[in-house]
Amino acid sequence: MNNEKRARVLPFLGDAEQGNEETSSVKDTGGFVGVLQIFARTWPFLLPYIQGYWRELSFKSSGKFSPAPDSDVADDSIGWSFYHVPPLVTLTVVLGPLLGLIEPGLNWLHDFVFGAAIAMCAVSWLLLIAKGRAYVALSIALVIMGTLTFLFAVLALDGVLDNLFIALVIASCVCIWVLQYRIEAGKLLLRVRVGSHLVYYFVLLWASTLMLMLIALFSTDVVSQSILQAKPLTPFVADLVGQPDLAGAPEGPEATAAQAEANIELTPLSDEQRHSLKWVYAAFLLLGWVAQIPIAIFLPYYYIYIMQRVNQDLRLALLTRWHRLSLRYHSDHRVGDSVYRLYQDSAMVTAVIGEITQALQVIITYFTGVTLLLALDPVLGLMALSIVLLSMLWGLWFSPRMRDKSLLSRMANSDFTSRVQETFASIRIIKAYGSEDREQARFEKDSIHAFNASYRVRSLTVLVGIVTFTIAAAALLYGQFLTAIWAQGERETFATVLVALVGLSFVRWNLSAYQSAQEQLGASSVAVRDLVERWARAQDMAMGLNRVFDILDIEPDVQNRPNAMPFGGMRRGIEFDNVSFAYEASRPVLQDVSFDIKPGSVTAIVGPTGSGKSSLMSLLSRLFDPDSGQIRIDGIDIQDFEVDSLRQNISVALQENVLFGMSLRENIRYVAPMASDEAVLDAVRVACVEEYIAELPQGLDTQLSDRGGKLSTGQRQRLSIARAVVKNTPILILDEPTAALDARTEHQVLQRLAEWGEGRAIFLITHRISTIKQADQILYIDQGRLIEKGSHDDLMHLNGGRYRNFVDTEARLSQRSMQGIAEEGRA
Repeated sequence: MNNEKRARVLPFLGDAEQGNEETSSVKDTGGFVGVLQIFARTWPFLLPYIQGYWRELSFKSSGKFSPAPDSDVADDSIGWSFYHVPPLVTLTVVLGPLLGLIEPGLNWLHDFVFGAAIAMCAVSWLLLIAKGRAYVALSIALVIMGTLTFLFAVLALDGVLDNLFIALVIASCVCIWVLQYRIEAGKLLLRVRVGSHLVYYFVLLWASTLMLMLIALFSTDVVSQSILQAKPLTPFVADLVGQPDLAGAPEGPEATAAQAEANIELTPLSDEQRHSLKWVYAAFLLLGWVAQIPIAIFLPYYYIYIMQRVNQDLRLALLTRWHRLSLRYHSDHRVGDSVYRLYQDSAMVTAVIGEITQALQVIITYFTGVTLLLALDPVLGLMALSIVLLSMLWGLWFSPRMRDKSLLSRMANSDFTSRVQETFASIRIIKAYGSEDREQARFEKDSIHAFNASYRVRSLTVLVGIVTFTIAAAALLYGQFLTAIWAQGERETFATVLVALVGLSFVRWNLSAYQSAQEQLGASSVAVRDLVERWARAQDMAMGLNRVFDILDIEPDVQNRPNAMPFGGMRRGIEFDNVSFAYEASRPVLQDVSFDIKPGSVTAIVGPTGSGKSSLMSLLSRLFDPDSGQIRIDGIDIQDFEVDSLRQNISVALQENVLFGMSLRENIRYVAPMASDEAVLDAVRVACVEEYIAELPQGLDTQLSDRGGKLSTGQRQRLSIARAVVKNTPILILDEPTAALDARTEHQVLQRLAEWGEGRAIFLITHRISTIKQADQILYIDQGRLIEKGSHDDLMHLNGGRYRNFVDTEARLSQRSMQGIAEEGRA
């Protein structure tokens, strides 16, 4: 494909190619609820990083607590209690007034905080008897009460002691979930909850956000009112900066009486006082900068650490499920698709969590801004809310389209990944047949389909951002116009009592109120735009996660039965009893197959290609389960054995001799990592590969190339046999074990296998007559049915027998081949 033709298929230069019929006809039917359900399914992977785990502490004779030897104990509530917490909370509440931490009766503000502390104390007692949903509801209520009370104390109460009091009450309540005890053998045991990384992250994030917001509000008030307009500080800010002489009278509805009583005349600040406030402002900025240092340095790394752990958990769960899926699933799916889901789609779990965490922060910013705007004027608050409503209507249009395009993009990129994998895996045959140009064209076609699908997603994302910006900008411009008029006329703000309570000067529209309103209105519009764009990206993430959960939802075809027993070895033999199996109901693979195998025997399974030979052995390994009939070992149905235990006692050398890019020793030990060197050497001897290994400069420690590419087919085949032998199992299955071996080596390998197989059952799936003759029993299978069974001599005496015809046909073909070679030699 030349450059001009390639350019014409790109979507921004012409009509884009749509890909195959499957991907081009994708339609999403999930809807808004479906997306939320997909996100909700990430909860099991988040929960461990919210609830953490318990670390048990033991009390030593030295009088110090230390981690117990088995410190990471399970979250088992049996025997553990938090009976100490309600008395501790009660004691803290009672001691607060006695120690002067809080003064009930001073005013309604202190009474409110003290009453909230008593309410939290009551809830802590109720948690002792609550169960199930009531416990969860009370826990949530306690968390909300504690958070709101602490914020109220910080914003509304002067001084530090009252804030310390409510912080101590909250800390005592938190002990319900982070510190528990029990008495065991007369000893006190404690356990603490650790590893709640997402909780730690959000606490640090929101605490720093609150601190920076307060610093920004008060620094804005100092600059706009006092430095620029020479107006006195509010009493709260004056006390905060340690300069009470710069304070004017209180403002607001309650301020008039107070001002008249104090007879205070508000006089402008002098130039010297205004200049001195510049250092106060500088201190605010410095404090804000210092507060951001741990945020900028620690939190990003901490966030990445949490997200990578969550992603690792999902990938491990996905790979574990893949390992347990039957070959029926794997044979129906391309390898590249599995790789894409494991690597790319699974990564969406961290992206989703990132979007959720950032969205929660944005939502807090938005509603904080809306609250402040409502306090200044309800019109501004409604304008900020109108941005959300218009954006939601816009989201109804673009969300389903985004999901359609995102799903198509992921399917197209999955196909492209499969093309890459297949190209690299088939490089030998591609070069052997000179198919480079044809494969290049197929690669370019899939690449363009993937590009076009991804481009459509990106284009829609940009359109979402443009429209959302337009909606937000319109509200922002109109809000600026209104606040400018109100500030010029010094119109009274709406919630003057609340504003004065916080300690700001926004009781009337002034320059400070104007600037803060613009900041909050702008922040609200930016927050909405951010949320809409995040929601747009969330559609793409949902489609990726949905492809992952599609795999996790598949129940393995082969599972352990209840009360399955471990496989204890074979003594009497193996029995197939009327076994039938089909990959598809309309196409049976095996039908009513019955035979017996005795220990110490070699059984050859023979038949035309596609007759069901490999499927028969797959049933013995429980890669599949039969549709009917039974397979018994020592009279026990193999479905009564644990799957893993059964497979650990069966060795298989497949026709596809897969080797890995590691040493020969590690390749042989792949199925038995704990095998001794003596066992490895014995397996090498049985497989007749010792001479080849002896010629290598590093022997068994010689490193192989990727997939053992530098080995001959015969060498790879013998190494595969050695790998099966080293596992030392009672059952051995060899699929075409000698197809690439010369006659001498084949005879030697089979002889040694027979000696090694004393007391074992060995199955040979083969077409080679020389291999078949050495078997104790031959099973001839055709079209899924067991046609004949017996020794070679017995079957050769059957007139018109299928096995005899098979042998005669092979002999004639071999004779013709030898004659052809001889004639070519004479020529």
